[in-house]
Amino acid sequence: MPTKSIEYLTALYFNNNITEIQKEELAILVIQLSDEQIRILLEKAWTNHVPDSNEQYDIPDELITSFFNQKVPLSHIQKIAPVVAMQRRFSYRRIATVAACILVLITGAYFWLQPVKNNTLVKKIVPQKKLLNDVAPGKQRALLILADGTQIVLDSASTGLLAQQGNAQIVKLPNGEILYNASGGKNAEILFNTMSTPAGGIYQLILPDGSKVWLNSTSSIRYPTEFADKVRLVEITGEAYFEIAKNADKPFIVKVNNLAEVKVTGTHFNVNAYDDEAVIKTTLLEGSVNISQGDNSSALVPGQQAQINKKGLIKRIDAADLEEAVAWKNGNFLFNSAGLSTVLRQAARWYDLEIIYEGKIPDDKFSGQISRSVNLSSLLKWMQWSEVHFKLAGKKLIINS
Repeated sequence: MPTKSIEYLTALYFNNNITEIQKEELAILVIQLSDEQIRILLEKAWTNHVPDSNEQYDIPDELITSFFNQKVPLSHIQKIAPVVAMQRRFSYRRIATVAACILVLITGAYFWLQPVKNNTLVKKIVPQKKLLNDVAPGKQRALLILADGTQIVLDSASTGLLAQQGNAQIVKLPNGEILYNASGGKNAEILFNTMSTPAGGIYQLILPDGSKVWLNSTSSIRYPTEFADKVRLVEITGEAYFEIAKNADKPFIVKVNNLAEVKVTGTHFNVNAYDDEAVIKTTLLEGSVNISQGDNSSALVPGQQAQINKKGLIKRIDAADLEEAVAWKNGNFLFNSAGLSTVLRQAARWYDLEIIYEGKIPDDKFSGQISRSVNLSSLLKWMQWSEVHFKLAGKKLIINS
């Protein structure tokens, strides 16, 4: 390990003289260090930063919490860093806490997750055993089932024409997206296709009317090969994000788990309807939608979310977290004081895991963001800040506290 290089780059960082390229170099070096090595590195860097100072400074817990929970810009934290560096005498607990903060800063958007215990920052570090094996993240994977039952594995299918269904040609684009080209001919039979994603899969689809659909893991969508009726009707399970082509004369209807309907003419929205979630969530980003379940209905405007519980009751959230709702579509995990079980349900779908709890489920809360392109070990690494213990046995992730 090039210790002198790390010390030199760390000094540049604390003095706010580090370049973006040097910051990336430092990130690559630091992520290879143990907690103890980071503690020693920072202690030495801070001591050298203000060698003649006898004053003692402390970083408020709420400052660190605000960074992780409110996403304080990096430029803001960089202005604070020199003040933090002036602390001469400090506890090992605080060294570890701030070390994590600094590590998060220099690794940027790749990793800035911080667990929260009962909505306060967790201070205690609980060493974790390294995973004996690891699990790769999900990728573009889906199965297309044609009207006659023919199955096409999309991730291994060649680019170009895949099949002809009625008046529509099914084409796989170079980016992997599936496109339906409808010729608009008359008297052709309307056929229905189904696209489904497995655990650890995600896929994109362009419907015959030009509407775009993103399918999350363990999800499906059933749709006609041509929208010839007065409405454009599709059915989904799991989770999907829609960008609907505008057509005021032909409303677009999403039937969700045979329980609810989302009616639109042209809009952007996300539907989370996994069976293992307590509610069905429809989050509106653009346009307008009407959510209906039996005799109940609710109209949404951008920024709102409708939740339907198992009893069919609709609750409207006026200020939804839009970024969190579509994080999966943008390639991220994003949590805002989410419970451990919520985090692990998402992990289970993306990494194709079975989650096993031994004893009571810990009540830890987690906030932050991390790319969905990382291996499971990187996602689990942040759990070392809580009292959660885990071990991986094949595809079984065992949790205890």
